[in-house]
Amino acid sequence: MMAGGVARNEARADPAVTGIAIASAALFGMSLFLDSPKGDEKHFVTLEGGRFDVLDRENVATEGGIEFRPGWTLWKFRPLVGARATTDETFYVYAGGRFDVHFGHRFVVSPTFALAYYHKGDGKDLGSEGVGRSGIDLQYRFDNDMRLGVGFHHMSHGKLMNKDFNPGTETLGLTFSVPLGGR
Repeated sequence: MMAGGVARNEARADPAVTGIAIASAALFGMSLFLDSPKGDEKHFVTLEGGRFDVLDRENVATEGGIEFRPGWTLWKFRPLVGARATTDETFYVYAGGRFDVHFGHRFVVSPTFALAYYHKGDGKDLGSEGVGRSGIDLQYRFDNDMRLGVGFHHMSHGKLMNKDFNPGTETLGLTFSVPLGGR
């Protein structure tokens, strides 16, 4: 679009990022009113397997990873740290936080936000080694507290590292969380 003879580059949010942000804000608002467990919970180790670059499909690969989810709480937020790798020799490590929203006793929805170190290997170039990772996990909680679900995440540097190149990517996977003991 031209404005006074100068080309304007209109900023537009990625639809996946917009969806994650809207859903996270709505879930956070709901969490203020839902009856969720108070205080610390169990620690969890979460395994995830799925697909990398599921929306753009420019460099699709199989992905697997592990995440540690301590049960410590700072108000409603809980920490997480993880590592993932793909069949294209891409790997990334990340640390951040999440908040859990409980729908009854069985369903747990967890928006997550983290900073990551990204190594592209033979995989997709995200334009930077430093990226942000945001997403939402939906899990079903069994009587023994194990959880099975799906996770959808977006990674990009949000044009903070390179204003001209920010392709971003999304991952979709099955998650399995195992509790590590008492509260």
